[in-house]
Amino acid sequence: MMSESPLAPPPAPPAEEEPKKTGRRLGLVVVPFVLLVSILIGVLLAQSIQPPPIFFNRYPFYLSIERALELHIVLSTVEMALLASLVVVYVKVYASTRAYFSLGLIVVFVALLVNSITTYPLVVNQVGPVIIGSGNFFPYTDLLAIVAYSVFLFISLE
Repeated sequence: MMSESPLAPPPAPPAEEEPKKTGRRLGLVVVPFVLLVSILIGVLLAQSIQPPPIFFNRYPFYLSIERALELHIVLSTVEMALLASLVVVYVKVYASTRAYFSLGLIVVFVALLVNSITTYPLVVNQVGPVIIGSGNFFPYTDLLAIVAYSVFLFISLE
């Protein structure tokens, strides 16, 4: 029997590292793409609306009602695009693993997506006049949801 030579090449790295790098690259491409496309769609949709009837002129943070509604449409569109992306990712994960956790995430994301669709300003505007009172729209909640969904999508694509 021959013993191994001290000049033998080092062992190959584990096969697990390459998919992780590929997933990270995919996340670095998909998340910004979804954000940019959904912002563009939101801006286009925001420009196509008629402002709803209102009962006072200004929001507490000094945005006009029209600008606040446009901002809300853009941010809500981004949220829905990220949720739809997460549903697609976890449907693929569930199809390959059949893990109940993935199925549970699909149910949660679909519920959040349905909630986003039914509270979308363009849908609400079709129902009737919007009464603005307590609980005014503040973009902070939309921005927080966008950050959370973006991070979750990036992590899910790794």
